Amino acid sequence: MSKKVVIIGLGHLGAHVSQMLALRGIADEIVGIDYNKRKEWGEIQDLSDMLPYLCTQTKIRSGSYEDLADADIAVLTACGKICDEDRLQELSGSIAVIDQILPEVQKNHFHGTMIVLTNPCDLIAYYVNQKIDADVIGTGTALDSARLRSRVASALNLAPTDIQGYCIGEHGDSQTILWSQTRAGGVLADKLLTPEQMLQIEQDTVTAGCEIALHKGSTEFGIGMAACEIIQAILGDEHRILPCSVDPKGAYGQSSLFTSVPCIISREGAVPLKELDLTSDEMAKFTASCNMLKDMIQKMS
Repeated sequence: MSKKVVIIGLGHLGAHVSQMLALRGIADEIVGIDYNKRKEWGEIQDLSDMLPYLCTQTKIRSGSYEDLADADIAVLTACGKICDEDRLQELSGSIAVIDQILPEVQKNHFHGTMIVLTNPCDLIAYYVNQKIDADVIGTGTALDSARLRSRVASALNLAPTDIQGYCIGEHGDSQTILWSQTRAGGVLADKLLTPEQMLQIEQDTVTAGCEIALHKGSTEFGIGMAACEIIQAILGDEHRILPCSVDPKGAYGQSSLFTSVPCIISREGAVPLKELDLTSDEMAKFTASCNMLKDMIQKMS
């Protein structure tokens, strides 16, 4: 069965997600949509020029919202003005853009999985989930967890692939790093790192997105790869465990919001994993993060 992905928004992020999907052979067909048709044409042509050198036969083309009718995945990257300091400040601008897109999603009977990258990711994923008849997953802390693993690996001079760990909660300043679950080759990271190293890693993980945006204007590579990991897990029915933003549906005592928890990701979507054994401090921080998101949801309503 052909694996079709529609990318909504071909800025830096949408273009990089398209490239990574093609390079890794995750999708058979990638369809790009952007309100700026001149840019859309340029990005699609540029992406298409790499196809002769790929090992996989991926079709990349411009499209329209009508392509959503038989798409497996829709990737939402369209957004308003990017704010370097606080993702929450992007909310009103992002909703204004999203409100122009969602009627088209519904009109064309999209019934695949919508992957939301638009910030503030948790709130936009929740908003989209209220508006369309399709599964919705926010990339959430899939990126933050990768940043955590990368920084722990650097401190220990180890391969990032050999670090296991999660950030949960908001994809933002209130995210919770689970040191109780962070390991290097099975050994708890807090047995290998000094308290000073852990504090620095925590600060660097939380502020990474804003720091990168302040230096180069946006983030694209890390979040692009995080999105591709989620998409691959869905299309490949892999049953992988990845942290992403969903309605916890009672897990950790939380529901009626979108926030990141470790999930089993497959063709069935993202299902929260059995609850991890968190410390009381981690649970308190996660609850505070969720309460902040719920407050924002009330203001959105």
